[in-house]
This record gives sequence, structure tokens and C-alpha cells, in this order.
Amino acid sequence: MQIDDAPEQDSLARFRSWRGFMFASVAVNVLFVYGMLSGMGNASVSIWYKTLIWLPFNIIATALYLAIMARLGNAGWAFYRILGAIMIVANWSVMIGV
Repeated sequence: MQIDDAPEQDSLARFRSWRGFMFASVAVNVLFVYGMLSGMGNASVSIWYKTLIWLPFNIIATALYLAIMARLGNAGWAFYRILGAIMIVANWSVMIGV
């Protein structure tokens, strides 16, 4: 009987990447905005879409992007800070502008 002394590999390592989390957040955000824009055809219900769906999403997304910007910004990667700021401004601009 042989004992394996090799270190156990982390099966969740791919989920601990902040860069991957940032790109997944952007992809989910793009899909959300596309879905919301396609569902806002009726002007009489658009205020409810904005109040009940977009506002909470934007608050959560803003907090998420700020956390990612803080985590990745310390690593010296200005690209992620700029991308996070662009996504925050785009979220609120699209919600207010539509």
C-alpha cells in the first residue's frame, strides 16, 4: 500500500481569481442590460422596471465593482480600476437615460 504525499490540489482555484470575477461580472452586467432594454418596450411599466429591478441591481453592481476595484487596484493594474469605473458610470447612465 502506497501513501501519496503529493499536496492536494485546490478544486476551487479557478473561482478565486479576481480578474476572472471581474470579467464574469462584466458579462453578467451586459446580459442584464440587454435583457432590461428588450423588456422595457411598454412605457407604462418602465418606471416599475427601473424601481424594482434596475435600482437594486445598480446598487449591488456598484458595490461589487468598487470591491473589485479596491482589490485589483492595489495590485497596480490601472486597467481594472478604469474598467470598473466605466461599468459603474455606464450602469447608472443607461438606467437614468432610458
